[in-house]
Amino acid sequence: MKTAKTLILISTMIMGFAVFASAQGNRGTGAEVQGGMATRSPIGNAQVGTPTWDEQKKPVDPNAELKVSEKLAGRLKPLLPEGTAPNVASRGFSELKEFVATVRAANNLGIPFSELKNKMADGSSKELQKAIHQLKPDVDAKSEVKKAHEQAKQDIKESKAS
Repeated sequence: MKTAKTLILISTMIMGFAVFASAQGNRGTGAEVQGGMATRSPIGNAQVGTPTWDEQKKPVDPNAELKVSEKLAGRLKPLLPEGTAPNVASRGFSELKEFVATVRAANNLGIPFSELKNKMADGSSKELQKAIHQLKPDVDAKSEVKKAHEQAKQDIKESKAS
């Protein structure tokens, strides 16, 4: 059963990366590619290369790693799966606080970090709450997110102190 879940997870990740990689190419749409992102160019009323994310939010590069200080990494490393570097685990998160809160929530609830992260579409608090509810429907997801954010805030604050 566990092997089947792992194979499904790996297959899903591979397909996701393949879709992402194919979406990055310039397909002769009239869009200029700059830094892996198509720029917008008006064609009639349509815009080529229009991002699919909310214009108010920054896009999340699934390969970008957050800058995790050595002190914070030392706090998070025991909470992550063995051999997982915190900066690598942070891929897909746009904010450090959201990443640390996800690590804390996974640890608090006994949910594997990778499962919780994979359930989250964009790494936001709202997605964390949905993911917790899906994986542990018997817990109060809202209060767990609040608790995880308080822990994350404290971890970040303490990692900045000298």
